[in-house]
Amino acid sequence: MKILLVNNRYKEHTAEMARKLAGKLDALNIDVEIEGEGQSGEQDLVIVLGGDGTILRAARHYASRNLPVLGVNMGTVGFLSNIEADELDYYLKQLVSSNYAIDERMMLNIDLYEQAKIAESFYCLNELVVRAATPRMVSFNLAIDGQNLGVYRGDGLIIASPTGSTAYSLSAGGPICDPEMNAFIITPIAPHFICQRPMVLSSRRLLELTPLDCQGAIICIDGQIRRDFKALNTIGVSRAEFKLSLVDLKGSGFFNNMGNRLRRIEGIW
Repeated sequence: MKILLVNNRYKEHTAEMARKLAGKLDALNIDVEIEGEGQSGEQDLVIVLGGDGTILRAARHYASRNLPVLGVNMGTVGFLSNIEADELDYYLKQLVSSNYAIDERMMLNIDLYEQAKIAESFYCLNELVVRAATPRMVSFNLAIDGQNLGVYRGDGLIIASPTGSTAYSLSAGGPICDPEMNAFIITPIAPHFICQRPMVLSSRRLLELTPLDCQGAIICIDGQIRRDFKALNTIGVSRAEFKLSLVDLKGSGFFNNMGNRLRRIEGIW
C-alpha cells in the first residue's frame, strides 16, 4: 500500500502533522509520500490533514483517480472530515488494513465557454457560484436541457451538489440534501423576484448560465477558484463522470453527525 498525505499548505501545524504521520506509517511498513515532495502519482489512499477547504482541493485533484480519501479534521468545522486529528492514532491500524466503508459523493463538472468554445473546465465537490462582486444587482439566464427557465436577477445564484447543500447554499436558504443523492441544488442569492425559490433537479440535466447584465460579476468554484463572468461567457454545468470516494472509518453516518456539525458552525459565529 502507498499512501499520499495532503496537508494545508498555508498551515505549518498540518505540515508538521504530515511529517509525524509519515513516520508512524513508515513504522508500519507503509510506503508514504507527502504532496509536493516528488510523489510518483501511483497511490492507493489519500489522507487529507486540514479543514474542509483542504479536502475540497484534494477532491478536485484526486477524485478522478478513484482514490479513497480520508479527511482528518485540523480545521474549524470539519463537515467533510471523518475523524479528528486526535483520533488518528486510534484508527491508524484499521485504516491501513482497509477496514472501512466508502461514502461516494457526486462531483460537478463546470465548463466555461467563451464565444461558444470551451476556454476552461473544472471539477468541484461543493458548488458553483455566480454572484455580483459589488452591491450592484446582476442578471443572467438559466436554461435546463435547453429549456429556458427564465431570467435570474439579484445578488447571484448557487448551483450545488448534495455535498455542497450544507455549505453556501444552506446559508442562502437552500435545503439540506442526502449526500447519497445525485442532484443539483439551485439556490438564488437575494433574488429580486421573491417567487424564485430554491430547486432540486436530477443530475441527468444539463444546466447553462448565460450573462445578461453581469458587469462586475464573478464565478467562484468551491470558494477557491475565481474567474470573471464576462459578456462572451457561458457556463455549462453537468454531473462529473466520477465520484469522490470518502473513507468512513466510524460508520456513524451523515445524519448522526450533521446536527453536531451544524451546531459547531453556529458556535463559530
